[in-house]
Formats: sequence, structure tokens, C-alpha cells
Amino acid sequence: MIAIETLLGPDGWSGEFTSPPQMNPLTEDDALQEAQVLDVRFDALRLTVGVLFELRGALQLREANTGVLIARGVHELSWTAGPRTTSRTAWTVMSSRPEPRDGLFALSLGMWPESRFILHAERAAFFCGDVPGLERIPDYGTEEEAAISANLASWQSNFEPLQAVFVDPMQAI
Repeated sequence: MIAIETLLGPDGWSGEFTSPPQMNPLTEDDALQEAQVLDVRFDALRLTVGVLFELRGALQLREANTGVLIARGVHELSWTAGPRTTSRTAWTVMSSRPEPRDGLFALSLGMWPESRFILHAERAAFFCGDVPGLERIPDYGTEEEAAISANLASWQSNFEPLQAVFVDPMQAI
């Protein structure tokens, strides 16, 4: 078991993984459908982006409760969202479109409510795994902050990676 934020470090991709997830979010459209984006971290010094996903509502990736996308050699990062009426928002992925583009990995997420995430990077990895103790998806509108935090993964959460996939479009050229 590791802390999720370990995956963001320069040696974060070490380890053996015996199987890929049911669908590959780095190569297959809509593999992330109905997952929720919980957090995005950008390390400008290392040009690394991490995206933390809640998978318990995902339509495709059902064997784990948490997903982590790590992209290295970031060339573009964009988040666009309309106004919101609540203090917390469940950013639910409605469409995910990964593709190789000009020797880079490109990912576009269309999310509800009215938002878009775009990423272009030299390589990427996606990890599916479990954060122990997550009992249920919290109700962001009615529950207190402590109850919400106790039932969601964070970068400091202990994480048991179960599956992983990797993509490096530069190796295909």
C-alpha cells in the first residue's frame, strides 16, 4: 500500500501490475464515463499532472474505488467550467476521449455540469485501486465536511494499486 501522492513523484511508476483494467482510459473512448473528478494537481517544476477519480459510480471501471491519472511532460492543461450554485460540485465525466496527437497523449473530458478538462502530455499512466475504508459516496449537498472527506480518496490516502496501464506515444513513432 502507498500514499496516492507517491505516484506523482519522479519514481512513482515503479511496481508490477498483472492486469489492465476492464477498459483502458488511456486508449478507449468513454472508459471514464460516470467517474467523478475529485482533484487535479499540477507540478510545474516536473511538468506532471495528477488527476484523482472517484470510480464507485463509473460505468466501466467497476473493480476499484479510486482511479489516478498521472501525466508527465505536460504540454497543455486546461479546465473550463461554467458558474455553479453550490460550494461543492461532483464533476461527473460524461465523455472521455483519449488519442495520440502529434506524438503526444491527448485527453479530453466532457463533464457535468458544463465543464471540460483537456490535457496533452508526453506519456501517461492510469492506476485503478482501492482506498480502504470508503463506505459510500457522500452527499456533497447535505453532509458536513468531515463526513465527506472520510468517504472520498485524497492525495494522502493509502492506496492499493490493483491495475495499471501506460502510454507513451513517442515510443510508437
